Amino acid sequence: MTKRSSARGRRKSAPKSKGKSTSTRSRSTRKSSSQNQLSAGLQSVRERMKTPERKQDLRGLLLVVVGALTTLGMFIPRDDLLGFWNRLLGQIFGWGVFLVPLVLIVMGSYRLLRRWREHLPRVEPEQILGGILLYILLLTLLQASVGTTDFQAGLAQARLGRGGGLLGAATLSILVGGLGAGGTTVVLVAWFLMALTFSVGISLPELFSFVGRAWVYLRGQFSVPAEKRPTVSPPSSEHPVRRAEAPRENIEPPRPVTPTAASAGNGQAVIAAPEADPTPGKPDWVLPDLTEILEPGDVGRADETFDRERARLIEETLKSFGAPARVVEVNRGPVITQFGVEPEFIEGRGNRRIKVKVSKISALADDLALALAAPSIRIEAPVPGKGFVGIEVPNTEVSLVALRDIMESKHYQKMHSRLSLGLGKDVSGRPVASDLTTMPHLLIAGTTGSGKSVCVNAIISCLLLQNTPDQLKFVMVDPKRVELTYFNGIPHLLAPVVVDLERVVPALQWVTKEMDRRYHLFAKEGVRNIADFNQRMVQVQHPEMHYIVVVIDELADLMMLAPDETERVITRLAQLARATGIHLVIATQRPSVDVVTGLIKANFPARVAFAVASSVDSRVILDHPGAERLLGRGDMLFQSPDAPAPLRMQGAYVSEVELNRLIRYWKIASLDGVETRPSSVSPAESLPFGVPLKQVPMWEDDSDEDSDLDSVYAEAVQVVREMRRASISLLQRRLRIGYTRAARLVDQLEEQGVIGPAQSGSQPREVLDYGSLSEPDLEE
Repeated sequence: MTKRSSARGRRKSAPKSKGKSTSTRSRSTRKSSSQNQLSAGLQSVRERMKTPERKQDLRGLLLVVVGALTTLGMFIPRDDLLGFWNRLLGQIFGWGVFLVPLVLIVMGSYRLLRRWREHLPRVEPEQILGGILLYILLLTLLQASVGTTDFQAGLAQARLGRGGGLLGAATLSILVGGLGAGGTTVVLVAWFLMALTFSVGISLPELFSFVGRAWVYLRGQFSVPAEKRPTVSPPSSEHPVRRAEAPRENIEPPRPVTPTAASAGNGQAVIAAPEADPTPGKPDWVLPDLTEILEPGDVGRADETFDRERARLIEETLKSFGAPARVVEVNRGPVITQFGVEPEFIEGRGNRRIKVKVSKISALADDLALALAAPSIRIEAPVPGKGFVGIEVPNTEVSLVALRDIMESKHYQKMHSRLSLGLGKDVSGRPVASDLTTMPHLLIAGTTGSGKSVCVNAIISCLLLQNTPDQLKFVMVDPKRVELTYFNGIPHLLAPVVVDLERVVPALQWVTKEMDRRYHLFAKEGVRNIADFNQRMVQVQHPEMHYIVVVIDELADLMMLAPDETERVITRLAQLARATGIHLVIATQRPSVDVVTGLIKANFPARVAFAVASSVDSRVILDHPGAERLLGRGDMLFQSPDAPAPLRMQGAYVSEVELNRLIRYWKIASLDGVETRPSSVSPAESLPFGVPLKQVPMWEDDSDEDSDLDSVYAEAVQVVREMRRASISLLQRRLRIGYTRAARLVDQLEEQGVIGPAQSGSQPREVLDYGSLSEPDLEE
């Protein structure tokens, strides 16, 4: 009985012990899990504290706190640890201790505000070194003001917190003991100049030049009485210096050039050797100062943390789509950042390791744009000359590319060409420049607002900044009347800007005749191009032949008016004009096949494509897709004649203020020399400046059509009065004459009052009921 009850008791106690062990095990499990969570949290906190961002925050906060406590201890004397700290700083730096807390607070704030560092001035290591040298120099001068040069006496003053402290006393005693008073003065002056150049970031010649200009300006301001000063006086830097300047009353006005004065077509025009000085008031042109015309651009700040995050997203996105790759290079430019992606290996058939195809990465452009939240992504596969694929991602903040930065770069200065052009900066931020003589012509295309007109202005500005009117001439065509008309008045123009569409083709035909005339001159002199010809002219002391750049702002309008004539004359100039120093810069905002024809494109190996609407337009310009993915506002692709693929870059920017300065400079420069501007060749080439285009005979035909002008004019009057409308194409068809002659007849009919002026849009001219030839005259 006892055994049976004890066995029953054991069976009853067994479940209790089992329940206790289960509860103990669960409690231990919960405890261990909580400990693991605590250790994981502490580990994550440690990892976060080890990141560079957290270290920057802690260091910046520590510097600000120390600076604030130091400032507090200066105004509230204490005997505790803070008082000891301030007394120690006073003994070391003397009276210069008041700058220490300010420097600490600025350094700490600069570290804390790293996210807004792009908007703060960048501090280079050279500037920090220059600031330290200036501070030590200040302490030395403060010690010298006390009047003690001996180190023991200076140490006694430093213990009281006077003079330059221990640092100033040691520096001054070393200098005076080794060099004496005079040598110390020389060293301190040199010290100041060296520290100033480091801290400001300029060289000694630039510093002396600035000081000299400031001294001249101040002396002029205080030496001239106020009542004798002119009310309006342009800056002296905008006036070119002239060696000999004749009085204005002794200069005869220019005589208009007649059509019979030129013999450009037969090649008989020769260069007249000046006997003594045929132009007594000949101006000595001076090029404008680049620093006074253009402004520098801003320097972009690279956010390495953001770039690393985007590189990680690119790798994860490519891996998720079965195209693993590794970012091996990051090039940050002013507008975009190029991530160099190297394809990795994947398992192929038969367990073979093969690399990811480049085409597979290129097909993921839209997926990458979605992952990076970018408006557009362009993939260059592969990058020419590199072993990776370039993924170009837009930056969140765009940096301005100033033309001055391009022209002051070493790459641009090494070109040594009159027609060198600063185009922009590539995806790595390197300046890109090219020579118009090697292009030799440039075709620019892009939609409205993509930066096409700014690019044309930058090209013209480059040429105006490095060429005088004797070295370069322009023929500008602006059918829109808003882009190039403000260049009217500069001495570089052969004639005012052509804005009438009916006069564009005759203007281009004149350029072709000028090209033929130059070839006749080259053949007579036995030279091959304009460079050899100018060398020959320098040897015989004759004036050099100037270059001619033809700028056409809108090609589509010309192709709509006279497509055959326009294509024929542009093609002939593009094929033959290079050796004669004539170059074309043509822009259009409609890059279709009926505007940029195959014949025109074949003769323009250098092309610039801005943002376009579709890949078809991109292929028309570059023969490659990609321009449809550009961002606009100066983002462009430049196809160089010697490059295998287009180069993406951000175009140089020229503001209206800078452009107005440049135009104003040359207008002021031409005020005293326009009447006596020298002519380097025959009068047919040097056009009278300031004469309206209708009075300039350079566009007109020099054939013997004047003999039968009366009969053709009478027939033209009869045609327009019978048809009750007047146009160039109508006279061409009915009278079977050329374009130039028909355009001249339309002008004569308007001058004689037979037809009215040109109407806006496509409306025909009005045929009037009167004129120089009436109906009775025709019947007779």
